[in-house]
Amino acid sequence: MLVLRRRLQGWLMALGDTSSQSELHVRRVESPARWRDFFKVRRLIYRNDSAAVVPLRSMEKLQLDTKRNPFYEHAKMQAMVCYRDRKPVGRIAAIKDDLHNDYYKDSVGFFGFFESIDDQTVAAKLLAAAESWLHEQGCAVMRGPVNPSMKSDFGVLVKGHETAPYIMMGHSPMYYERLLQNAGFEVAKRFFAFKYRSETDYVDAKEKWVAINAAVQRLKNRFPQLVFREVDSSNYETTIRDINELGNQVRSANYGFVPLTESELRFMMAQMKRIIRLDMIHVAYWEDQLVGFIVNLPDLNWALQKTWGRFDWMRMPQLLYWIKKTKRARVIALGVHEKYRKKGIAITLMKLLTDVSREYEEWELSWVVEDNLKSIRAIGRTLPLIKHKVYHLYEKPIKPRR
Repeated sequence: MLVLRRRLQGWLMALGDTSSQSELHVRRVESPARWRDFFKVRRLIYRNDSAAVVPLRSMEKLQLDTKRNPFYEHAKMQAMVCYRDRKPVGRIAAIKDDLHNDYYKDSVGFFGFFESIDDQTVAAKLLAAAESWLHEQGCAVMRGPVNPSMKSDFGVLVKGHETAPYIMMGHSPMYYERLLQNAGFEVAKRFFAFKYRSETDYVDAKEKWVAINAAVQRLKNRFPQLVFREVDSSNYETTIRDINELGNQVRSANYGFVPLTESELRFMMAQMKRIIRLDMIHVAYWEDQLVGFIVNLPDLNWALQKTWGRFDWMRMPQLLYWIKKTKRARVIALGVHEKYRKKGIAITLMKLLTDVSREYEEWELSWVVEDNLKSIRAIGRTLPLIKHKVYHLYEKPIKPRR
């Protein structure tokens, strides 16, 4: 009886002791099963978030495909999943971008695709695992999140959680800011997203547009050598290449800027061509020199939210239908040659864009770094812009190992 009693007590204690059952393990993603768990985490985190956007699985996989995505020609990445009771509860990817470090002559490592339940221990284990991998790669600083770089979506959303993100912009739970700060990360940079609605939403918009129309006409009269053009299928690739070349000059002083490689540029043009409307790209030439550009994309995320089904073959036909119905669009690139910035070219490009695309009701100008608010305020004095989202990029030193 005594032996049976002790065995019974042992079984009860084992049942009551859940520490082993709740033990956390971070595993590197090196098998198809682990990749399935990696993608499963995102759906776990956002299943009750009405503002979240569930991408096509093919879109998610392409971001992380080291063979098909040309970003990984100059970068390496290690994906990881955190498990509790064999269930995935978090994920992260550690990323070393050699092109970034060569460009800045530094040793920054990045983390991205970060998702975690609201549990500081889970987040800490994921971040520590990514930090350890980056240390092995010789990195001295850890920065993120970037997915997989600042050429794609990045940052933690700290304001504007109630609305869905626009195309190529991120979305994250409110508690991510707390998880990262408690893990020792500090804000490296702040980025803003501004929204413009159609003039019917503003009392003084009509008066502003009258003033804009007059200013544009004065600009054209004063500088007949300044010509504004649209883009068509015959000059799409040539124009995008010219825009990229001028964009490299315009953005070279921006925080985190790294120029696109030739293969990245080709990849980007191929991806954009699937959804872009060519009449939403406008360029300004001073005689034969490109001096300004604006590139706009219909909001794919709005269309994605309208689709249903588990599989891409179910959602893709719906996506192709809804992308033509979206009333939202995003300006992904706006730039003017430094020599010509005070001539009113930027606001003229905005006017041309909105004139052509009257069916759109909302526009977002985003990825505006805090250092560059002066330029957006200049546009805001003419167009009624609303700051509606704020993103933080975080970083921390990587501790030396003994």
